[in-house]
Amino acid sequence: MHLPRFLVATLSALPCSALPALQARESTPSTITPETLASFDFWVQYAAAAYCEPNYIAQAGQKLACWAGNCPAVEAADTTILLDFSNATITDTAGFLAVDHTHSSLILAFRGSYSVRNWVTDATFLYTDPQLCPGCFAELGFWSAWTNVRANITAALTRAREQYPTYSLQVVGHSLGAAIATLAAADLRATAGETVELYAFASPRVANPVLAQYITAQATQQQKGANYRFTHTVDPVPNLPLLAMGYSHVSPEYHITAPDNSTVVASQVVVYSDGDYVRGNTGVGVPDLLRFDAHHWYFERADACIESGLPWR
Repeated sequence: MHLPRFLVATLSALPCSALPALQARESTPSTITPETLASFDFWVQYAAAAYCEPNYIAQAGQKLACWAGNCPAVEAADTTILLDFSNATITDTAGFLAVDHTHSSLILAFRGSYSVRNWVTDATFLYTDPQLCPGCFAELGFWSAWTNVRANITAALTRAREQYPTYSLQVVGHSLGAAIATLAAADLRATAGETVELYAFASPRVANPVLAQYITAQATQQQKGANYRFTHTVDPVPNLPLLAMGYSHVSPEYHITAPDNSTVVASQVVVYSDGDYVRGNTGVGVPDLLRFDAHHWYFERADACIESGLPWR
């Protein structure tokens, strides 16, 4: 998967004055345990499964599967699709809601960028008011990608809650899918009263500083579920939209320092309490759109199931 030429050209044309000015903020780093690493390695497989077309055009009741072989733990679990969605909105938001009886979980997974409509969504760097808190603004494309499917998903989630009231809820995604997942998690916490664990892999920035702080506080102060937002080495996508454009990241950041296509060990995942800390992915500086390989590798090749080409749908 590569960035479309129109997006590369747009970002390359930005003047130096539009580049983010990094602040020397404090953020005490920490590392994770091997047990936590194993958990992350499992949940990314649901984000990977969202790229596999049979999973987002499936019929309810089918099992999840990844033809690329990158979700073996999901395939081994007692997992059933409850709702699939794709190609029904102007943003082509795609993914699934599934139930995992092995892990007593409901999983809402969003696919990353694949179609032309997805890339237009990625590049809609305008603000909109999500009405989640005073002064909160979200990136218009990402918020629209969520609200275009929200009614169907919340209805399916309500039905699932009637059957599985004690199951936890995980919302996951990679790239564009992570951006949608972040805003979906925030909205479900605020308006549906859900406790949501968010697993956002390679997410671009989705919010202004007020909304980013609000989503962070949902986890830290309101205890509405943890935020796990991952970056990887020099991946350029988490550095978009730019800080200078008024966007900020949700905190904390789980920064993977392992090389591409390698087994990650616990010491190679550094946690920064500040989502835009200079020593994390933000410190890479100007997004280098020619160094896109790091975007694929989040504990595994997260987007291995993506089809070739750039369709309209």
